[in-house]
Amino acid sequence: MKLLVRQHLQEMKERGGLDVLLPQLLSELGYEVIHHPRIGGRQAGVDVAAVGPDPDADGEKSLMLFVIKSGDLGRADWDGTIQAVRPSLGEVMDDYIPNRVPEQYKKLPVAICVCMGGEIQEGIRSAWSGFVANNTADMLHFREWNGDRMANLILSGILKQELLDPDHRLYFQKAVALVSEPEDAYLNFRALLDVLTDDLDRGKKGTTRLRQMLICLWILASNGLDAGNLDAPYRACELALMHAWDAVRRCPKKKRKRRAERIEIFDNIVSLYLTISQKLLIEKIGPHARQMHALSASVRSRSALDVNLSVFEALGRMALLGHWHHAIGCRADGEEQTAHLAKRDEALDLVISMINNNHTLLSPVKDDHQIEIGMVMLLAQACGRLASADGYLREVASRMSYRYIRCSNWVTCIKDYRHLAQHLIDRGDTYFKKSTTGSVLVPFILVGLERLGAKGELAELQTVVDENLAHMTLQVWVPHEGTDDAIWRTGHSIGTAVPVPSLRLDEVKGSLSTEIQEIAKEHGEILNFDAIKRGMFPMFLTACRHHRLPLPPHFWFDQVKGDHKE
Repeated sequence: MKLLVRQHLQEMKERGGLDVLLPQLLSELGYEVIHHPRIGGRQAGVDVAAVGPDPDADGEKSLMLFVIKSGDLGRADWDGTIQAVRPSLGEVMDDYIPNRVPEQYKKLPVAICVCMGGEIQEGIRSAWSGFVANNTADMLHFREWNGDRMANLILSGILKQELLDPDHRLYFQKAVALVSEPEDAYLNFRALLDVLTDDLDRGKKGTTRLRQMLICLWILASNGLDAGNLDAPYRACELALMHAWDAVRRCPKKKRKRRAERIEIFDNIVSLYLTISQKLLIEKIGPHARQMHALSASVRSRSALDVNLSVFEALGRMALLGHWHHAIGCRADGEEQTAHLAKRDEALDLVISMINNNHTLLSPVKDDHQIEIGMVMLLAQACGRLASADGYLREVASRMSYRYIRCSNWVTCIKDYRHLAQHLIDRGDTYFKKSTTGSVLVPFILVGLERLGAKGELAELQTVVDENLAHMTLQVWVPHEGTDDAIWRTGHSIGTAVPVPSLRLDEVKGSLSTEIQEIAKEHGEILNFDAIKRGMFPMFLTACRHHRLPLPPHFWFDQVKGDHKE
């Protein structure tokens, strides 16, 4: 266990890594963190400041000032640049201590700690020792917090025996060891999260469990990067997001300090999710998305089913990343907003490239591919580029109509992989009706065509529904008041399946789009969910995609208006 933690610390970056871990660790060990890292502005050499017992002074209460560096501390890191350690230590002594220490802590002894994920290299050990000897005073001391000490603190604090018992550690160790086997790693990490967040305490113990989850997630992600396999870390990040969000929403608002701590942990997981997604989807998959059939060929399976499921999975992940950047960009301003919206547009560009270069995406196999298709259309509308994606929906509708008429490779409501692999062995009428007994994709496509004004494709699919799919129950899934308590951790489909009448085009009683809007208005409980009220709609999209729950009609793209920029 210590080797895993030590290796992880060695490879952590200074920004977004050690400077995030250290305050969490200090808080868990009982320190009062009075200064957090921040980007921009002068920090006078101090990355983190905390008040608590100095382990090198028999636990004497001290003001601990941390200067953070990643990896090993070598000659280039010690001196020579303004960001090096020695100039930072000078700033701490010349500026921070005399000018920035809060009044109530000025009489405490000061310990300046150089914190690193690795260790001080032998080449500068004598320089460090000389600096310490020349500058140590009665009330000023210098400490070395290297990777070995940090690992011991993590194991004695965040992951100590009574908090992460041997059975729980086994899940974690298996998840890390099997990171190159994504399914096994994910199942073990999910088991770990289930036991850590089961009946989560609303007080300090509950926050401790969330910190454990965050540390374990960091280590898993680090090992995934080392192994060159980011699938397990990506899935683990999605799962951790939902567990953390559930912990935030369950924390009473009157417990402001505890709620703020949990929101900070949630924000750290979001940041890690975006980092892993950038490396996996944009940097690793992105270049191949622009090449004809490259993603389909990379599945390395002779089964058309495997290719279809894998490429749709990548499509959904890419669209979801675009939604996260859109939501964060809309809440930000200035350069941060511009950066996130640019990444959102990049995600949509890659989505369109994936569709154009992988024709399997035009022929969904499963009915729950409504999730991926719905997120693509919603993202296109969010970018003001619905015209760039309307051809996709039209082509999907045309191919679905053809396949239903010919009883060949039709979309099925079956979800189990083993049953899907045997799909189409029996093309008899009985099996056809059994495998198409209900659908959430067909009403979505019908409503989408109507909203796009695609009259030809709409008439064709509507005719197929009336003549070939009269047995099919068209339905939509809508959350109710109990969904918010169940969807995040367990993914249970607690909600309501509402049947939708199939309206013939020549009937005057209304359109299917209007019918769907009325259903959404009638079942508006989702609008009271914390995630929706806070503008964190990608959280709900994440839960739908991860747990394979249909997109409710509240998240279907809207009517086309004017120049598609609504």
